[in-house]
Amino acid sequence: MVTTGLDRAGAAPKPVRLAYALSLAGTAVELVGWVLGSFVIAPTGWEDLRADRGPSEALVQLAASGGVLIALSAVWLLCAYKMRAGRPWARVVLAVAGALCALWLVNNLTMSGFDVSLAAERTHEVLAVATALLLYLPAANAHFTSRRAQPTC
Repeated sequence: MVTTGLDRAGAAPKPVRLAYALSLAGTAVELVGWVLGSFVIAPTGWEDLRADRGPSEALVQLAASGGVLIALSAVWLLCAYKMRAGRPWARVVLAVAGALCALWLVNNLTMSGFDVSLAAERTHEVLAVATALLLYLPAANAHFTSRRAQPTC
């Protein structure tokens, strides 16, 4: 029997589906964390920026950082969607991002030591690393290999 790397009815295998779910969760965590850090959890980023630069520049800075975060999140979600569809380039992009997040985590741990608050702040990076690892499990490899053999339209 020839394996296509697909589960029932053409669905992606479990590691790929889990990596997709972790990508969605990581994006949600990052966006919610930005909102909480900017406006809710004291001292907020808004208060700090307003005290340092004034209200108008603070608003511009928060709008710019929010816009960049939304753009990066959109790219991340596009890669996650394409990865779930079996595109090898999306798997590579997410794996490279996961490797960079792993380096970022190691850097933070060596500079700050392990702290529960640090772990909470770095949830997105941990999820990105887990996503990258899941994408190279044997079942996931079969999914991307089978997609490479098929013509794309």
